[in-house]
Amino acid sequence: MEVLIIGLALLLGVHMIRLIGLRGPLVRLISEPLYAVFYSVISAVGLALVIYGHILSHPSPMIWQPPEWPRTVALFAVPVSLVLLAAAYLPSHIRSWTRHPMTLAVFLWSGAHLVANGELASVVLFGSLFVWSVIILIEVYMRGGHFARPGRWSADIAAIVIGLGAAALFAYFHMQLFGVAVFELASEPRAPGI
Repeated sequence: MEVLIIGLALLLGVHMIRLIGLRGPLVRLISEPLYAVFYSVISAVGLALVIYGHILSHPSPMIWQPPEWPRTVALFAVPVSLVLLAAAYLPSHIRSWTRHPMTLAVFLWSGAHLVANGELASVVLFGSLFVWSVIILIEVYMRGGHFARPGRWSADIAAIVIGLGAAALFAYFHMQLFGVAVFELASEPRAPGI
C-alpha cells in the first residue's frame, strides 16, 4: 500500500503545482523546458508507482461489498471517459465545450470504479483520483475561459471512434490486464443445474 500512496502523492502532487501557485516560480527558477522535463518525469514515475503499488496491494481488505448496479454504470461511464480523453488531444468541439476533457475523463472513470470496488487499495486509488478531479474541475470552471478555436467535426468523430475502440479493447482484455471480467461470456460452460 505504501508504494501506491507514494505514487499517488507524486502523480497528483505534480498535477497540483499550478493550482497551488508554484508553476511560475519553478519555471523562473529552472526554465520552461526543464520544468516540462521535471513535470513529465515525476508524472511518469508517479504513474508507474501507482500501477505497481496497486498490483502489490492485492489482495486488499474489503471495506464494503459493492452492489451490482455500479458495474452497469461503469459500462457507460468508462466509454464516455475514453472519448473525453481522446478529445483532449484533438481540436474537437468536445474539447471546446467541456474545456477540460481529460479531467472530466478522470472524474467519470475514477468515480465509476470507486463505486464499483469495495477493497481498500481500490478505494485509495480511485478515491484519490476522484477527489483530485473534483478539485481541478471546480478550479477550472470557476476560472472560466475557453479554447481559442471552436474545433472541427472530424476531430469529434475521431475522438468518438478512438474512445469507443479503446473502451472495447479495455473491456475485452480487462480480465487479463486487471483481474476483473467486464462481461461474462455467454459461451462459458455452466455448471450442471445452473
